[in-house]
Amino acid sequence: MIDRQVCIAGAIGYLGSRVVAQLRARSTPVTAILKDRSCDADQHRLTSLGATLAFVDASRLESYKAALSGANVAISCMASANTHVDSTNDFWAIDRDANIRFGIEAVRAGARHVVLVATFEGRDSRGLTEFSEAKESAVDVIAAACSQAGVAFTVIRPTAYFSDLTNRAFDSVYKQGRYTVLGDGSHRINPVDGDDVALFLADCIVDPKKAGREHQIGGPDTFTFREIGLLAAEVIGLPDPLKIRSVPLWSLRWIAALAAVAGLVSLKCRRSAAILRWMLYSSTHDAVAPACGTRRLVDEFCSKRDALRL
Repeated sequence: MIDRQVCIAGAIGYLGSRVVAQLRARSTPVTAILKDRSCDADQHRLTSLGATLAFVDASRLESYKAALSGANVAISCMASANTHVDSTNDFWAIDRDANIRFGIEAVRAGARHVVLVATFEGRDSRGLTEFSEAKESAVDVIAAACSQAGVAFTVIRPTAYFSDLTNRAFDSVYKQGRYTVLGDGSHRINPVDGDDVALFLADCIVDPKKAGREHQIGGPDTFTFREIGLLAAEVIGLPDPLKIRSVPLWSLRWIAALAAVAGLVSLKCRRSAAILRWMLYSSTHDAVAPACGTRRLVDEFCSKRDALRL
C-alpha cells in the first residue's frame, strides 16, 4: 500500500478508471483528475470508489499544480480522443503537450515516481505517424526531467486492449457476418485486458524491480489478425463460413497520402492520415510482448456475446 497520494490524469478513460479501481482496492489514496464537471456518472463512479476528484482541462493549458499537491506518485493515462477532434484535442495538444506539462509539474510538486502509458510500437513507428511522434516526444521530455531530478520514471506499453478488438473485430463479425484484415492478416499480436494492465501498473508502484523501467506487456494468447476474426466467428456460432475481406496495403497507402494532403487545411484529415499510417505499421509488424495477465480474449468475446443476447 502507498501511504501517500497517487494522482491519476485521464482517470475516466478505459485504462485510467481501472487504475483508480485497482489502487482503491488496495486502500491507496487517489486523486483522480477529470477534464470537467459535466458527467455526473463518471464523478459518482470515482467517488464511490473513495477517490478524491480534481478538475484540470489539459487542452486549455490549465496547471496541474493544485491537483498534484502532496502526490508521491503521478500517473498519466491521457490520450487524445478518437472523435470530436479540434485544436484542443489533437495529438500534439494531449499526447505530447498535456502529458509533458503533467510530468514536469509532477516533478516540481515533489512526486518521486512518474508513470506514463505510451504506445507499444511508439519508438519504432514515431517517424511514420504523428500519433507515435507526439507520445514519444512526451516520453523523452519527461524522462529527461525525471532523470535530472532523481525521480523514477516508468513507461507502460500495452500491445492492444481487448476492448479495441471487441469494438471492431467482434462487432463486425456479429453484426455483418464478415471481417476485414489489412494485407493478408498474418501478423501476430497478443492483446491484453485493461484490468490486467491496471494490475501490472499498480504493482509497478510498489515493486522496486519494476519501477523506473519500460515495460511492453501483452496478454496470455497470441493470434494473427485473421485468427482473431475466426475466433469471434466461433464464439458467436456463425452459421456460415466467415467472409474475410483483405484490404490491399497499397490502397491504404494511397488513402493515407490523400488524407495527408487534405490535412494541410483540415485537422481531422491530418489526424486521419496519422491513424492510417499507424494502421499500416501495426498491420505489417508483429506486436507480441511478455504476458502480464491471465484474462483471455475468448472469455471477453463470450462475455460480449452473452451481453448482446440478453
